[in-house]
Amino acid sequence: MHWLHKLLRNLARGLSALSPNCREATRLQSQAMDRSLPLLDQIGLRLHLLICKWCRRCGKQLRVLRSTAPQCEEHEPRDPLQRLSPEARQRIKQRLQSRQE
Repeated sequence: MHWLHKLLRNLARGLSALSPNCREATRLQSQAMDRSLPLLDQIGLRLHLLICKWCRRCGKQLRVLRSTAPQCEEHEPRDPLQRLSPEARQRIKQRLQSRQE
């Protein structure tokens, strides 16, 4: 029985070495949305998410933000040809000149 306890303790140490801390797990979840992670990072992240409900919750929140952000008006692509009006250009020039004086 003692050998089993020793084996489990060593296994737990090995798994904890693979599992990242919460800060690293959050970073890995964010990176996984943009690219595929190396195998060891994937395994470590999965191990961490099995035991940490806070990081699972953070991952859900990241996915919600990622899916809803493009729907906001502020994040819509702007017309690259959109220019300032001549009046706005003149106001900016006047303000810059007044600050230099």
